[in-house]
Amino acid sequence: MNGYIKLLLTAFLVCCISSCAKLDPSVYAELGASAPAVYEKGFREDSAVQCMAGWSEGNEVETLVNGAEYFPAMLEAVRSAKKTITFETFVAVDAVVTYDLVMALSERAEKGVKVHFVIDGIGSRKIDERYLAKLRHSGVEVEIYRPFNYFRPLHGNNRDHRKILVVDGKVAFTGGAGYADCWDGDVEKEWRWRDTMYCLRGPVVADLQHAFNDNWKELTGVELSGDGYFPPLSKVGKMRAQAVLGAPQERGDTLGASYLLAIDSAKESLLIEHAYFLPNKELRKALLRARARGVEVDIILPNDKIDTPVVRLTSRSHWPELLAAGVRIYEYGPCMLHGKLIVVDDALSIIGSGNFDDRTFFINDELNVNVLSESFAAVQRAVFERDLKQSQQMTMEDTGYSWAERPKLWAGKLIEPQL
Repeated sequence: MNGYIKLLLTAFLVCCISSCAKLDPSVYAELGASAPAVYEKGFREDSAVQCMAGWSEGNEVETLVNGAEYFPAMLEAVRSAKKTITFETFVAVDAVVTYDLVMALSERAEKGVKVHFVIDGIGSRKIDERYLAKLRHSGVEVEIYRPFNYFRPLHGNNRDHRKILVVDGKVAFTGGAGYADCWDGDVEKEWRWRDTMYCLRGPVVADLQHAFNDNWKELTGVELSGDGYFPPLSKVGKMRAQAVLGAPQERGDTLGASYLLAIDSAKESLLIEHAYFLPNKELRKALLRARARGVEVDIILPNDKIDTPVVRLTSRSHWPELLAAGVRIYEYGPCMLHGKLIVVDDALSIIGSGNFDDRTFFINDELNVNVLSESFAAVQRAVFERDLKQSQQMTMEDTGYSWAERPKLWAGKLIEPQL
């Protein structure tokens, strides 16, 4: 997610500081105990307003845990394409999985499939130019989102963090994973990453295609349309789903507002499993309100294997008030935890690319999907509980800082909205 901050930190630290004042989470509506339960119609209505997105029925969402499951499934979908492929990701670097994807996309383009490929200019800055040349030579339309420009640092601060793959407008994938060797495998080695992707079918696929169109139109001036991209979609399951577009410059904070609404709607249980947990004041207050209502709150976070140590260091500054209120916090042990998951009352699941931080809410382009389904939530709880068995519970003793850590903490708090 945020490895590039090391590259940018010196160049625009002053910009970071000045922009912090503009990130005002007080725009959130405070609902508290008055919020409807997630399974009530009122919640869907409130969510449609807060997220600027409607709900669709008749969807099916499959959970794919770790690269051993999601990379083969995504590659198979690409190879099956007959008309169109749209692909968008934050990280794509030299790796076996990247090579396989590039070759599959190129083969489909050479067979006449219209292929559109978007990668972030910072997250994917290390990709081999030969990959891009191969794609272009095969007829793939390739776009790079906002490559870093020293003369426009604020423009480059907005990154494309979405993960979207749509094939023939009928099947889609989203989640937290990028394309690098660390995402491959099944966390069988310490340097692998624990992550989840999701395969979606049904009417919600069109919403993911529209989400891809958001940045494709920005980059090219062209809006994709027609049956090849938006075919008629039948109901294939029983899940309600809502694709939430994170586009802060155009829509404001849709993702943070959706998190707040979900937390305030919790009546019994709240599961949070997130790679980068930097809740702003309003979200911390919402978590405390949930505990005051008697909601059981469990949070799994990365341990010292996190790829951005300053995030973990800064996150710990928020733990004391949460732990004091009875929130249970755990750190995942085997490897870097990169998943993004919230489950409310075993009914609502929030999945996608969005992290639990102000960069997600106010700066980056993101995509989340809210799924209302007890059966889907049961699968997410099972995944959560499996990870919980490999996690260690944190206590107040884990919230202190050594003298060596304090300067890093000060720096982290200074730039927290940018992490």
